[in-house]
Amino acid sequence: MKSKLLLFFIVFVSGAIGAYLMLNNRQPNHDSATFIVGTAAGYAPFVSLNAHSQYEGFDIDIAHALAISLDKKLVIKDLGSMTSLVMALEQESIDAIIWGMSVTQDRLKRFAMVHYQGTNTASYPLLFWQKIPEGITNLADMKGKTICVEPSSSQSTFLNKYTDIKTMPVERIDDALLNIQYGKADAALVDPAIAKKFKNKFPELQSLEIPLDTQDQVHGVGIMIKKDNSALIASIEQAVNGLARAGTIKDFEKKWGLE
Repeated sequence: MKSKLLLFFIVFVSGAIGAYLMLNNRQPNHDSATFIVGTAAGYAPFVSLNAHSQYEGFDIDIAHALAISLDKKLVIKDLGSMTSLVMALEQESIDAIIWGMSVTQDRLKRFAMVHYQGTNTASYPLLFWQKIPEGITNLADMKGKTICVEPSSSQSTFLNKYTDIKTMPVERIDDALLNIQYGKADAALVDPAIAKKFKNKFPELQSLEIPLDTQDQVHGVGIMIKKDNSALIASIEQAVNGLARAGTIKDFEKKWGLE
């Protein structure tokens, strides 16, 4: 009888300790005086590194302005890829993702997104190097061909519907350009703002607009936050509205060519 009671006690205590550790690990690993933003370089004009290895771009200016409005110290965490950013947000090691994140219906099911830039996007540019191949007039014509796409992006989600098209995941969007330039992929499906940047730099690029169904359309760019972080969501919404009223966001758009 004693041995059974002892076994029960051990199991109970072990379970309690495990539950405590799990709950403790779910807590943010930073204090309330900081605003920890997840992002990744190599995504100009939103985020990039300058010649002095300093972060710059539209989203970096937005993050600094928000931190001032929130009266918090800004901490930038470069997590390298979309997959790592989403994981960090779910694990609460960052407060928000500010990285040119398209507002889509799929993302809104999982996270809160505070819109701060851009309008509805009804099509995605499909980029080709030098020329659009003969006979390619829409996405269905790309059957059996390879398209570069960023994992977990809205473009990737859209392409998942086309099972007869091969996809080549690239963690850095600049790698998509290299892959089509050197023939490793046939095309790249990217965000319109990124396509504009690429085409300004490389006139060899040609683009084909791929129309989106209503459910696939993008509703601007948003700051991604966990849905249960209601206090931060409300604070960021208020701060974004203040920056918009003051014309600060418009100034940043002009500065980074996002008008």
